[in-house]
Amino acid sequence: MPQNGSTFNLMTPGVKYLLMINIIMWLFDHTNQNLHLIGIDLFDYLALHYWESSTFNPAQVITYMFMHDRTTLVHLAFNMFNLWMFGRMMEQNWGTSRFLMFFCICGIGGALAQEASWTYLYAGKSTADLTIPFFGEDITNNGTLSRFSINGCKIDGLENLRDFLLAFPTTVGASAGTFGIMVAFAMTFPNIPLYFFFIPFPIKAKYMIGFFIVLEVFEALFRTGGLSDNVAHLAHLGGVLFGVLLILWWRKTGEDRGPLF
Repeated sequence: MPQNGSTFNLMTPGVKYLLMINIIMWLFDHTNQNLHLIGIDLFDYLALHYWESSTFNPAQVITYMFMHDRTTLVHLAFNMFNLWMFGRMMEQNWGTSRFLMFFCICGIGGALAQEASWTYLYAGKSTADLTIPFFGEDITNNGTLSRFSINGCKIDGLENLRDFLLAFPTTVGASAGTFGIMVAFAMTFPNIPLYFFFIPFPIKAKYMIGFFIVLEVFEALFRTGGLSDNVAHLAHLGGVLFGVLLILWWRKTGEDRGPLF
């Protein structure tokens, strides 16, 4: 049972910290984009980039999970709702430190999965091959390029064009961490009934969350590596995988008590 008995708090410390950090980061990034409060593009600096790009740095495997699409509130709101909905119960079951560690490990797992998918798509490809997915044709003129301009940005030479193209794919969001929390909830409270929007009857957590995971697998398999709809499905699945493996390890070592309901 949860640490404080059979009832659950509406807000727990770790969930509150994560909500505050993500909301503050979104507000600051959104404001900085419009008012240029600091001299860098915060989104570009903290988002996860492909490891071969000059814009990548290792800290992004952590920072990306605290950034969200700044053009809309939907991405942030969806992740924060799931974090609040499932995270507070897992935090009461595990404690704040273990909960935050679990969230971050799942987020890092999502980053590694996303990097693996980009590696599959881009590693070893020539600059000419890289231009085709972006522009629909080879713009290098048979392997030569003197100068190229896009959106007012002038690019000289093939190497600079290659780096520009590899810097283009980015991933942000707490989705990998929240998917990890969701699968942890399904493994810990598998039979708790959940309601989903307009479905008028309850569905057990293990079935509802399991459905969303299967949907992510389908999207990842049939949307060209999970990238064509601008959703990082493989990052979500990376969070799920790391979450499952970590819980199974904790159960083996006796640090997790297994299903509670």
